[in-house]
Amino acid sequence: MNITSISFTNSPVFHQFPAIYENLGLPEVSSFIEQRFEFTYKLGKKERTGFGSVRMYKRQGVFKVMIPEKLPGIGPIRLEKLKSLLLEQIKAQFIQNIESQTQEFTVYYTDFRRTAKDAD
Repeated sequence: MNITSISFTNSPVFHQFPAIYENLGLPEVSSFIEQRFEFTYKLGKKERTGFGSVRMYKRQGVFKVMIPEKLPGIGPIRLEKLKSLLLEQIKAQFIQNIESQTQEFTVYYTDFRRTAKDAD
């Protein structure tokens, strides 16, 4: 399996969660920066295209590649290998994109608790 090309499709987006969730230590509700990309990979003689996103969890400093759709010819073991290959090739460019970004895009997540008046 070879990755033949990778290109970013969007600017990095900062996803901000409320502080109450940040202290839980769960990566699903921790603030992160995400950027989407398109990649072409070669499996055997066929060349195929896939889409994904790379995330950097700010507090933990962990990078993670997300591939939302199933890829033909890729099972769970090959998927992990593909994600690690993509992360190796994309990590430096992703960090550079974050640092050189002039306009910041932020998505805020809020806490929708029920008030005492609504609990009745």
